[in-house]
Amino acid sequence: MEEQYQEFEAKTVDEAIVAAMKTFRAKFENLEIQVISEGSKGLFGLVGAKAAKILARPASRLEAPVSQTPGEFVPAPEPDEEPSPATPEDPALVEEAKGIITEILGRMNIPCQLRVHEDSTIEIVGDGSGLIIGKRGQTLDSLQFIVNRILNKDRQEPRYITLDTEGYRQRHMSHLKSLAIKMSQKARRTGQSVSLERMNPYDRRIIHLALKNDSRVNTMSIGDGIYKKVVIVPRKASK
Repeated sequence: MEEQYQEFEAKTVDEAIVAAMKTFRAKFENLEIQVISEGSKGLFGLVGAKAAKILARPASRLEAPVSQTPGEFVPAPEPDEEPSPATPEDPALVEEAKGIITEILGRMNIPCQLRVHEDSTIEIVGDGSGLIIGKRGQTLDSLQFIVNRILNKDRQEPRYITLDTEGYRQRHMSHLKSLAIKMSQKARRTGQSVSLERMNPYDRRIIHLALKNDSRVNTMSIGDGIYKKVVIVPRKASK
């Protein structure tokens, strides 16, 4: 018989989750969690402040279908569940992607050249690279998303390519790895879970992998939709 959900309140969802982990003496991956309310700080952090509320219970040993209830906690996917990138053995796929990119940028009146690297990352070279990157790489991510959707429209087994320009991906990856290490140090120092801003699946994957072998912290993704928050939890908080 499944155990009933218990309600937990705290200033933030993260603190409520930590409280549930302590109560059940379980790691976050061994809990089923539903977020009722994310809470609010209120006016000046004083008037009208509302506590965050969650429901939690130990996860069933039997695997259950993943619920799509808005706000429900879903564990972060393991790295091998991420889309498989294109490889050097996929020349036809890469050429098709290059044709799609050229047509899209041509319609935007952005002249460019395309270079293919050994890992099949397609680099866009041209004067409009700053425009292509956009704010926090959002334009580049959107272009990559569109190209992959077109590429996989009729494919039974999806394959994905990565777009880059001016080495943005490598710089962004280095930034996220540094951020992951810095925030994990903060979590261990304070003994409190640390939340990062909402991220797309590829950025979350970088954070998870950066801390995968760190036995002192756990990481999880919280939220619904494509953009979710990564939460770094010190291990001592789960005991």
